[in-house]
This record gives sequence, structure tokens and C-alpha cells, in this order.
Amino acid sequence: MMMKNIKKILPFSALCISLNACETYLEKTPDSEITSEQVFSSYRNFQGYIDDLYGDGLIVYHIQAYTSSFDFADDVACNRDFPSGYAIPRGNYMWIHSNTHQNPFVTTDDSPHFGLWDRGWANIRLCNEGLDNLHLLINHTQEEYNRLKGQLLFFRAWNHFEIAKYWGGLPYIVIAFKPDDDMKVERLSFKETLLHIIADLTDAAELLPVMWDDTPLGSNTGRITKGAAMALKSRALLYAASPLTSKTENGTAEYDIELCKQAAETAYEVIKLADQGVYALVAWNDYSYNFADSRGTGISSRAIYTTETIFAKIKPASAIGAGQVTNFGVGRLHNSGRFGGNSVVTAPTANFINLYETATGYDIIDAPQSDYNQIVPWANRDPRLRKTILTDGVKWVDKNNNAEAYIQLYTNVGGSTSVGLDRGSGSSVQSLTGYLIRKYIPYKVNNQDAGSDYNNFRFNCPYIRLAEMYLNYAEAVNEAYGPQTVPADFASTLTAVEAVNIVRRRVKLPVSEDLSRPDELQEYGTQSMPDVLDRYTADKNTFRSRIRNERSVELAFEGQRFIDLRRWYLSHLPEYTKRYGHEFNKEHTVCNEVLLFESPFEDRHYWFPFHKKYVEQYAAFKQNPGW
Repeated sequence: MMMKNIKKILPFSALCISLNACETYLEKTPDSEITSEQVFSSYRNFQGYIDDLYGDGLIVYHIQAYTSSFDFADDVACNRDFPSGYAIPRGNYMWIHSNTHQNPFVTTDDSPHFGLWDRGWANIRLCNEGLDNLHLLINHTQEEYNRLKGQLLFFRAWNHFEIAKYWGGLPYIVIAFKPDDDMKVERLSFKETLLHIIADLTDAAELLPVMWDDTPLGSNTGRITKGAAMALKSRALLYAASPLTSKTENGTAEYDIELCKQAAETAYEVIKLADQGVYALVAWNDYSYNFADSRGTGISSRAIYTTETIFAKIKPASAIGAGQVTNFGVGRLHNSGRFGGNSVVTAPTANFINLYETATGYDIIDAPQSDYNQIVPWANRDPRLRKTILTDGVKWVDKNNNAEAYIQLYTNVGGSTSVGLDRGSGSSVQSLTGYLIRKYIPYKVNNQDAGSDYNNFRFNCPYIRLAEMYLNYAEAVNEAYGPQTVPADFASTLTAVEAVNIVRRRVKLPVSEDLSRPDELQEYGTQSMPDVLDRYTADKNTFRSRIRNERSVELAFEGQRFIDLRRWYLSHLPEYTKRYGHEFNKEHTVCNEVLLFESPFEDRHYWFPFHKKYVEQYAAFKQNPGW
């Protein structure tokens, strides 16, 4: 399918949130006024209004440019003390209300990088304004009306969801308030908020097309579809069913089985769309193109959108220069300073490396000695490790063949006096952990090669992709029916185990692993990663751990593990509060796991605090417990 940009008809980002309540700051001629009728009466203009929700209205990326991301769990450790990736893992949640440096949560200055809280509520206002004005639409087909309403319902749900998953229960706003309305709306519980989100998504799915290209409206790749609404609904149902959300007053945290059944059925509806050819897991050799690409020229070949993408932000290739993407974008999060990043590095922990199975399918705790090398812990592992994480000794500069062309993450342990250039020491330390994230940065995208790959480079973090649907399904089915049972409540053909295996079978093993070659130059064969071993599928409790592990590995650094550990009600446990790194020498004759820090995670850290100015406005808007 040819890639086309979303066409933005009107520059609505310049309009006031409420079209009826704009304050006049400058003298304007009568011709300059934009009336509600002008905006909402024609399908074309109405769609232009909605298009603002696809642009900056999607709030922020889960991999945010400059120095912020949404990875805060035991999977990462940040080396500098001012980004969100440093403060939040250390329990300093008040950072979100006091920091002005690329804050992804709250807009605390005049920065154009809108925070999640501020822009989210503005977007909800835009959605309700649009829904309230649907009656103004004239000369339209029923299909056009449905598409407009479906998108507005989706984005109303999406924005509530994005805020709620960090702050918990919210008022669910379904009207565009007028000045004389009573705005003292009581907070709902998190589960109640999710149920409202689910209701909006149910209605949206009924209105939206399976594929916009199948309608007379033309090719609109990237617009919200029935599959996107169903996929987000499956995620919301799974969150609503999860132990944290269903935790009782006596502290019992268990799954809500009825909601698990609904989550499974909804995820399966999306899987059926894949069976019909609407979506498909990309082949292993193309796996990295879900996240980054440097192959082509022109917007069509450089937009990050694959057959696996269900919902992602389409951003123009011309929006930011390639050097800026590397040096000031994702490079500031993941790249070593000498390859185009700067002094800020968010790096994978040893905790996260330990999640990857051996190439033979064993958890490293259970692995035969011959299958797991404790001295070189990244060898002979699930190949997704190589596609996601940069390890010591990998060639990273194509044009050079000297030592500095290779990743250097070793330290002066075991008698060695050398410290790798990408590890550093003291104030120059880069990776704290002995690893770097490479998921969004391909080989040759560095400031030393700076060739066509560098100039064509684009990255994106999909909000929802097909692999998650199999994992949502597996988790929900395992809890409601067990690992090996096909659900009897709806017309499914998949067990929880088979759903996980579908994701794993896409992963191919290398013909002969070469740890010095970048993943792009590694030769892969036809043999897949083994199906989940029988020892891990014996019962629901055993398989639960394997599903959670699989989810963390497959969706690594896509902003999900922090949320997942919280909804599973695990984040407070000691095994998830301690962050470890690996220290190894240049010769790889010794490797030690060292404690970096321990997160002071208490019950209050399951939700972000509201700023006191909000909770002081009226009594019904209560602060989260412990803040």
C-alpha cells in the first residue's frame, strides 16, 4: 500500500480550544473570524479540525526527543540527574511538577513540547467540541459522519487513557464545558475511568472502517481504524482486569476474570483482522523497520509504518533534519556521545538483559551450563537482544576499521586497567550499565559515517502493534481459561500458549553468531526461536511469568514495562526496585553484576501526584494516597 501523509486541512493548532470562547487579543477584521459553521459544516473542514489530534495532539512520543522518555522501570538506568529517566525511577515523582527541562508530563514553561497532562485535557476539549458540533455538518454521507464521530470518540478515550495510566482515576469529561457549567466533577476510580474509555472505544469501533483505503474517502494511511479502536479497547480491558486495578481493600490483588474474558475476545477480534490480511507480523529480517529506517529517500519510504502497525504517529520526514534526529533526538536518550548523542544516556540494566532467554528457550536461571555464558551474558541469547540492545565489541562505524569503530562498554575490573570509551568513568560516564539501547538507531547511523543512512534516518515508537495483541490475548486467556485451553465463550482457535508461540516463531536464530558484527550484518537462518518449553506451560501460575517475560522482551523500550509492572502490582517488590549493571573487562574474562541503586518504591508510587493547585480547587478532586 502506498504511504500517504495525513492531510491537514486547516491550521487548527492556532485556534483557541473553545471556538465560542476565544478572547480577542488583537483587533481583527470581520473577514478574519472563523465561525463554528465554517469549521464544522463541511466534511473537509471538519476532518481538518480532527487532524490536529493526529499531529501535536497525540501529545508526546513514548520515546521523546531530547532527554525524556517513558521508560522508568527496572529496565533502564539514566546517568544524569535532570531527565525524567533519572528522577522517576528514584521515586522523585514531584519532578513532574517542578522540572522545566523537556518535561513530557506537565508543561511548566513556554516550551512547544506539550506535557501529557496539559495537552491531554486540551485534546479532550477538542473532541467534545467536535462531538457537540456534529449537528452542524451538512451535505455529508452517513459514512463521513460515522468516520468523524468515530475518530472523536477514539481520541477522547485515548487522551483520558494516556493521563489515567499515570495518575489513576479521573473525571471522565464528555461535554465541552461552558462558563456557567458546574465543573466540579468528582474523580472516578481507575477501573471506572477505564470502563468509560472502553465504552467510547466500543462505539468508535462500530463507526470506523477496517481500512480507510476501502472507502470512497481515499488513501489515509495512519488514520484511526476499527482495528485501532479494538486494539486500544483490548489494552484498556486488560488494564481494568489487572491485579492493581482490581485490588481489594484487604490488599488482595488478583485478576478480574470476567474482564479478562472480554479482553481476550477483543484482542482476538484484532487477530482475526490479521488473519484477513489487514495486519501482519513483519518478517524477522524487517523487524527493525517497525522502529527505525534509513533505507530510502522521500516521505513515502521513510515514514515508519509497517504491516504490523495498528496505531502510530505519522511524522513528516521533513519535520526534522537527520543530524538533529541523531544528535538532539533519540541520540540524546540512547546513543553514546561519540556516536551522535550527548552526555545523557538511558541504558538497559542487567535486570533487563537477564529477561532474555537463551537461544534454546531457557530462562537463564534454569539454563544448562552449556547454554548460558555468565562471563559474556549477551552471547547465545534470544536474537531480539541483538536487535534491541548494543553490547560491547560490536562494530558500529562502517567506514573505519580501527578500535574506535567498535562499541566499548568495558570497565577496569578483573585486572584490566582500561575503561571503554562508551562507558567512561566519573563525570564522563555514559552507560551506567554496560549496555546501550539500539532499537531505534540502525547501524551506520552515527556522526562518524554520516552518509546516506545517516541522512535518511527516521525513528518512531508505535503506540500499538500487532505483536501486542497476541500477548494481550495470551495474558487474558491464561488467567480466564489456563495456558492450554481454547476459550469456549467466543469463536477462538488459539490457546494462550499458541498465541505467545506465534510471536516467538517470527524470531530467527543466527546461522553462526558473531558478537562483533552488528545485527544488520548478522546472517540468520530459517530456524525459529523455540516454542515456550513445556516446563513453563504446566499451569496458569507458571505460564503467567513466561507471558510477562515475553511481553517485556517483545515490547522492550516502547514505554510499556513501567505500566505493566504497576498494573501487575509488582513494582514494590525488592526484585523490581533494585537496578543492576554488568561490569566486565576488555578481555571478557570476568563479568560482575553490581547494584546501581534501589528505587524507594512505596504504595503511593503506584500513581503520580496531582499538583496541589488542582486538588485545592474543589473537594471532590482528591489527591492520590500518600502525596
